[in-house]
Amino acid sequence: QNKEKVGPFMDKAREVRGQSDDLVNYITQLKGRCMATSEGKYDDGVANDFADFIGKDASGMDTTISLSAIQKKDEYQELTAFMVGSEPQNPKFDPNNPWSATALKKNLEAYRDYLKEIRLTDSQGNTRELPEYIKVQLDERFTFEDEMEDGKEVLWEAANFFDVPLAAVMPLMSKMIIDVQDAQEDVLSWLLGGIEAKSYKFTNLMPLVVPESNYILRGDSIRADVLLAAYDATNAPDIYVDGKKWDGRDSSMLAYEGLETLNIGSDGMGKLRIPTKGMQLGDMTFKGLIRYQGPDGNIEPYAFMTPSITVAEPALVVSPTKMNVFYRGVPNPVEVSVPGVPQDKIDVRIDGGHAIKRQSDGTYVVEPNKSSSVREANITVSAELPDGSKKTLPARKFRVKRIPDPVAFWTGKKPSDKGITKAEILSFAPVAARMEGFDFDVQVRVKSFTMRISKDGSFSDLPSGNNRITPDQQEALKRVRRGNILYLEDILVSMPDGTERDLPPMKLKVTG
Repeated sequence: QNKEKVGPFMDKAREVRGQSDDLVNYITQLKGRCMATSEGKYDDGVANDFADFIGKDASGMDTTISLSAIQKKDEYQELTAFMVGSEPQNPKFDPNNPWSATALKKNLEAYRDYLKEIRLTDSQGNTRELPEYIKVQLDERFTFEDEMEDGKEVLWEAANFFDVPLAAVMPLMSKMIIDVQDAQEDVLSWLLGGIEAKSYKFTNLMPLVVPESNYILRGDSIRADVLLAAYDATNAPDIYVDGKKWDGRDSSMLAYEGLETLNIGSDGMGKLRIPTKGMQLGDMTFKGLIRYQGPDGNIEPYAFMTPSITVAEPALVVSPTKMNVFYRGVPNPVEVSVPGVPQDKIDVRIDGGHAIKRQSDGTYVVEPNKSSSVREANITVSAELPDGSKKTLPARKFRVKRIPDPVAFWTGKKPSDKGITKAEILSFAPVAARMEGFDFDVQVRVKSFTMRISKDGSFSDLPSGNNRITPDQQEALKRVRRGNILYLEDILVSMPDGTERDLPPMKLKVTG
């Protein structure tokens, strides 16, 4: 009778765990391939060409090596080609090749949809389906909407993997693994709740450790709920510790003397807290022991190991929206984030007399010091950790430059052009200056220029105190003929950084 009640829930739990393990293994292998690609050591035609970047964690699951062992953390060109391809608005995808950003997204979406569609029939003949609040959580965890950058819609694949360095991609993919594990925990907890409490007397007990997060920043604390859960005695699990089958005599059962017991919350769960200050980085597992008084009055020991927990150094991610340089006189947009820390828990500062301002959309704008002697800017972030403590991250350095010189234009011509027609001349277009190949919207004002006209071996110099063709210049231009040479010289422009620039002259021969 107990098997009939518990069976559907346990069968579905095994199925969910299998799907989750497969997806985690897939993401781990994709991480290894990304590392191998950035290091220049990946060949898609060679089996296990990425094996040097994959290892085993304490529980025997595949995991990638630490990012600290990677030489090319800032590499992004090969990684972009591997994950997205050359077209950000048309990311590559081959249904027969699972190793791309689009394939990753589709696998995560399929996992989400699989969990949302879970239905089973209990021993009373009632149909049970996943609660709505868990479905909402799944949608929030596994959403892959396009993003807006510079007022343009950018696909999720491009926003997260196009021209993004390996050092930023790895934490993102680690978070995906954590999201899968958290989703599994939510669904398994719901399935466990489907077993009636009164049936517990027909089962044995097993320890359950539920960490608040599997991704911990060094300096924060590891927190988890520890409790006893029920399982069917007719289907006892095999337990492995450090690669060896557990025989019931593991030392973690014998070393409790002298240790303090965990505080037990009002929810009946033990509250685990392990400070990580000074702890080595990487994936790790902790042993523990539950001693419980059974119905016969005897104290029974239950050994457990926590799920694998990643302890990581807080990493500051500063992504200049335009480029890796700040320019004086223009607002320089940047995105600042610390993986694992909410935006409202970070404090962003900049040195050198520069200013940084937070925008309504959560991004920042840097306004550099206009002094030409200041050529660097360091952005520093202080992050508030969940326990209330603050962690200051290493600064990110940027170069500070003046805006490049613009290019003079007149009647659609620029200094590299050599000829001009009489019809173009008689348009009397104003002289302009434009920024070529510059990502920022910069308005340049022409303050003055001199027009020099050659005719019969003599020159006429005609100045203008603004960007417009003066009446004297117009009269002179009406008289030019084929073969005459026009010079635009002393072109003085005013830049938004407060400087004035003399632009190279233009030399144009009248061609007709």
